[in-house]
This record gives sequence, C-alpha cells and structure tokens, in this order.
Amino acid sequence: MYINSRLRFDDRLDAYNDALSMLCQMPADTDNELKDRSAFILDIFLQMIYFLCMSGNVDKAISRIYGILPAATADCSGEKLLSDAISCLTVSDRCIFWISCLYISIYRKLPEEICDQLEFPKDIPRMLVWHPIELRVDNRRQVTELLKHVADKMSLDINETVKNGDPSYLKLSQFLAVNHISCLAALEGLQSSVDMLMKYMKEYPMCPNILLFAARICQKYGTCPGLKGFDELLMDWPKEVQGVQCLWNQYAEHALADNIELAEKILARWFEEYGKNGNLHSSAAVCMAEVGNEVSEQPQEVCSGPSASEDQVYWLLNLSLYRMLENNLQEAQVAVNKALKLARGESYEHCLREHAAINMLERPSCTDTQARATLNLMSGYLADLRNLPVKELLSRRFIQNVKKHKLRQLIDDTIGPASADSSVINSTLEVCYGQSLLPEKIGGVKYLVDFVESVMEVLPANYRLALAVGTFVVKHYTGSDPTSMSTRFWASSVLINAIFRAVPVAPESVWIEGANLLEKLQAAETVKRFHQQATSVYPFSFKLWHAYLTACKASGSNTDSITEAARQRGIELNVMPP
Repeated sequence: MYINSRLRFDDRLDAYNDALSMLCQMPADTDNELKDRSAFILDIFLQMIYFLCMSGNVDKAISRIYGILPAATADCSGEKLLSDAISCLTVSDRCIFWISCLYISIYRKLPEEICDQLEFPKDIPRMLVWHPIELRVDNRRQVTELLKHVADKMSLDINETVKNGDPSYLKLSQFLAVNHISCLAALEGLQSSVDMLMKYMKEYPMCPNILLFAARICQKYGTCPGLKGFDELLMDWPKEVQGVQCLWNQYAEHALADNIELAEKILARWFEEYGKNGNLHSSAAVCMAEVGNEVSEQPQEVCSGPSASEDQVYWLLNLSLYRMLENNLQEAQVAVNKALKLARGESYEHCLREHAAINMLERPSCTDTQARATLNLMSGYLADLRNLPVKELLSRRFIQNVKKHKLRQLIDDTIGPASADSSVINSTLEVCYGQSLLPEKIGGVKYLVDFVESVMEVLPANYRLALAVGTFVVKHYTGSDPTSMSTRFWASSVLINAIFRAVPVAPESVWIEGANLLEKLQAAETVKRFHQQATSVYPFSFKLWHAYLTACKASGSNTDSITEAARQRGIELNVMPP
C-alpha cells in the first residue's frame, strides 16, 4: 500500500528503496522470521525491477545490478542497499536473486517463471528458457563478468548447505548447473557449456538431474568427449542409490520423442532387468498402491494415502510405458493409475502428464466424443485437491498477527484468498492438445463452452486458458452470423473475467495479450474500458499506455487525456515502446 500509493515514477522508486531499507533493518531472530524477511526482501526487489522494466527504465535496473560487482565504480547507485538486501536472503532466495539478475542483464526482462511468482514466497523454478542471443562486445563483457560472479556466489552458498547437512543442496546445485550451462550455451555455444557441464558432473556426481541433462545433450548432439550417455549412466549407477528408475524413464521418454524402435529396445531391456520377475521396488510399489485403493477411492482424499519412494513411482511409470508399446493399454492404464496415487512432490506432475497422455491414446475418433472424453478426464483432475494448490500471499502475512478469530475471519472474507494455481491443470491440457491448450477442431461450440466453463468454474482466474480460448475463437469464429458473434462475445467475457479475478493481478504481458485479443474479437468499446483498467493496475507500463493510445486513435477518440495521464506517471508516449 505504501508503494502502490505513489503515482509518480520517482516517488515510487524511492518507495521501493525505502521499503528495502526498512526490511533490511528489521530484526529477525528465529528461522521463520529469517525466512519471512528474506521472502519480503526478494519480492520487493523483484517488483522494483519489474517496475523499472515495464516503465522503459530497464537500463536503470541493469545499472543497479552491475553496481553489485566487485569491479563496480563507487558511483554505481544502489550498491550498498542491494548488498545489504543480499545478506538478508536465505540461500534459496539468493539463488533466485542472482539468476534473475543475470536473466535481466541478458534479455532485459524478468523470467516469466519469476513474474508468475510475484507477491508469493518464491520457489526455485524448474527450468528457465535461455534463448540464443547476440550481444554487443561491451555488453557481452559485462554479462560474462556477472555470470562468473553469480556462479561463484551461488557455489559458495550451496557448499555451505552441504556442510550444514541441508538436503536442499541437490535441488540448488541442479538449479545452478542447469541455468549456468544453458546460459553459456545461449551466449557462447555448445562447446563452452559442455566444458562447464563436465565440471558440475565432477562436483555433484550423484545429482540425477545434472546427469540427465548431460545425457540428453550427449544423445542430441552425438558423442561429446567426457560426457556420459544414458547407457553409461545406467551401467555406472550404484544399485544402493535411488534414481535408477528415473534414469530409465527419461531414457525411454527421450527415445519416444523421435525413435520409437529405440524406445522399444530400451523398455525391453528394462523389463528384462526389472520387470520380468518383479523386484523389491516393484512389489512394494504395487502393494502400496493397492493399499491406497483400499484407503480411499475419493480423489480429494488420495493425498492422504501411503507414501512411496520415487524409484517405486518411476518403476510403475516404466511398466506403463512398456505395456503401452505392447499395445496393452488396459495394463498400461492400471500401472499409471497406481503411480499417480503414490506420487508426491516433484514426481506428481510428471505422473499426471503421463496419466493424461495414456488416457488420450484411448480417445475415440469422433471429434465431439473426444471432447466429452477429455471433459470427463479433466473433471476427475479438478476433483483432486493436489491439482489446485493455493499459495499464501506475502501481503496477507499480517493476518497471522491478528489474535481474535472472528476479526481474522472478517479480514479474510473481506479481502478474499489468492487464486488457485492453474499451472498443473494447464500443463495437463498441454499434454492433451499442445501449447494451444485446446483441440484444433471442435464439432460444435456447445462442447467448447461446456469444457471451458467446467474448468473456469473451479479455476475462475485461469487467464492462460482464457487467452487460449480467445485465440481459438479469433481463428475459428470470424463471421457475422449469430453463432460467431455470440461465441466472440462469450470468449471476450471469459477473458475479461479471468484476468480481472486474478489475485494477485495477472502479469503485464497477460493484460497486453488480452487487449490485443479483445480487439480481434471485435469488442471496441470493451477494449477501451479494458485499457482503462489495465493502466490503473499497471500505471507505469509503457506498453499498456501505448496500446491504449493506439486503440483510442483507431476508434477516433480524443487522446489528449491519455497522453497527459501517462506523462504524469513519467511516461512520454511520443516515442516507440521499448
């Protein structure tokens, strides 16, 4: 509230700095207090960077980041404040801080995976996308220096977690290695990244995800001296160490992408070694799954069933793949069902995607029947609370200090909860239909409406699906007939409701894409009101103000008030968007 009430650029930037300074000085004695302070500091810093980027001041953000480097000159602004902020962060939050800084310095924006977590405690992203990019010589030198600094700092922090016996070091080391290697590949090419990958393999020899990353590179680009392919990894993997079933699974998945014959050979080898006569892992997994079936058949209660090791879960997934390639879909379905009941944590979403993929193999050929079958499948997923995670907003932490239960309840009811996370359901839709999240063809608009409304009823702020609906309708319902016009109106309504109901607010890019789709859906007056709301939510967004100006010019409206309102925020609209 203190920050958002500032309506001029300089005032808001000062408010971010003041907030960071106050948080750095806030006492924190217990582990929970240290974690809370760290979460607040990281979020305020990232929101400040987000604010600078969207307002067209990304160079100021990058300048502050480079001010942290040891070789920075004394006049680099914000060096002391950011150094203090870094010292207050937990190891996990420092890793996110450093990788975000590196990403901004290269691509001049925050990673989308980080933008989606603003206002929440931050989780380590599974994978950031580092696109190949050509930088100017001076920029390349600065980025290379920052990359080395980031890698060194993160390595020191991770080594401390190892010394302290913290098991999170595996996840952090994987995060460092994969992003360091991917960044090097984007900047300097494959060979530089391979050399660095070999270094990490020696440093973390039993981190499965680093080894898998190496094996995928080896399979994709051919033999790289020093790198091990999947066959070598499987041969060398210690039998007493968890992870071998995951290696087999990823080997088979990698082959399935473009070489079905190789996948069949891999799974035949796996079945000969692990599946033919069963083993300790498989027997335990099957027994636990059957116990899970007896405990509860209700999807909402699955998460309270017995736990299993990841190897047991992946053994079932491998069995499912083996049966699938035998064209025995019934037994493949049984195995993946059991895996889904047992899965926890990071393996759960992978199991869910496999479950959806196998169910899609059984789809009937009729388009409308396919739509109904998928709707039934998604209805089952929406009934499982594991697929609808809700995080606590950092701004709501103050409620914990309200001791009176009725007052807490009143505050909670008044401001409302955060929106449920739609990413698990959307990733499942991606398995079914690809990145569009929707089928290429639907026999009748009724099935589209039924399907979308059933998902939106449970996830009303699923703006990713709403954007997909808008894109689909723009492509398929362009006519002036009543069906097309009413479908466009419905799609506009779905899109606006999803974006407006998101808590916290949807990222800037979603508002920009939403406005563009509304124009294509031929909702001119709606577009104007949408832009008014968008520029009130993101009053410093150069792109949103520019889009608002363009839309008003196209409709013949007066634009003087828009230009003046943007100027009051420090934004001049007589230049092109950054």
